[in-house]
Amino acid sequence: MKDNNLHKIKTAGFKVPDKYFESFNENLLAKLKTETNLEFYKSTGFKVPNDYFETVDDKIINRIDNKEKTKVIPLYSWRKAGYATAVAASLILMLNIVFNAPEKLTFDSLEIASIENYLAEEDFTSYEIANFLTEEELNADTFTSNIISTDSLEDYLLNNANIEDLFIE
Repeated sequence: MKDNNLHKIKTAGFKVPDKYFESFNENLLAKLKTETNLEFYKSTGFKVPNDYFETVDDKIINRIDNKEKTKVIPLYSWRKAGYATAVAASLILMLNIVFNAPEKLTFDSLEIASIENYLAEEDFTSYEIANFLTEEELNADTFTSNIISTDSLEDYLLNNANIEDLFIE
């Protein structure tokens, strides 16, 4: 666009003589009193070319007849329909994933064995694990008050201990 810098123009470009609006009414009334008819104007200021009104009809008809046929643009576009169906399909897929998502994984839903395996594989030190626990959880009474049954102790020793190590000790 050519007029990109119109917002930078600070003046309108029109100038009015000094005290023009103060004396405008007086000047207008004085002019109307002295010149009551329009005979003093010799011409209107407009000029019409020769034979304009005789040839204007033919020029208009020639322009209308020579006009090329314009291209018809259909209102229904397959490309727009494709975009609309893609958007609708993605919305349906998104809503299906959001509302039919499986249960969220919480700490309570984890099995103790998987937590133990994670801690064993990550090689956490006892100090790092202690950082996750509060002072109440680290209290000695919590560890000593747990009673381990003999069956669970036997199962643990059979599954995790080497028998030869037990004989040596």
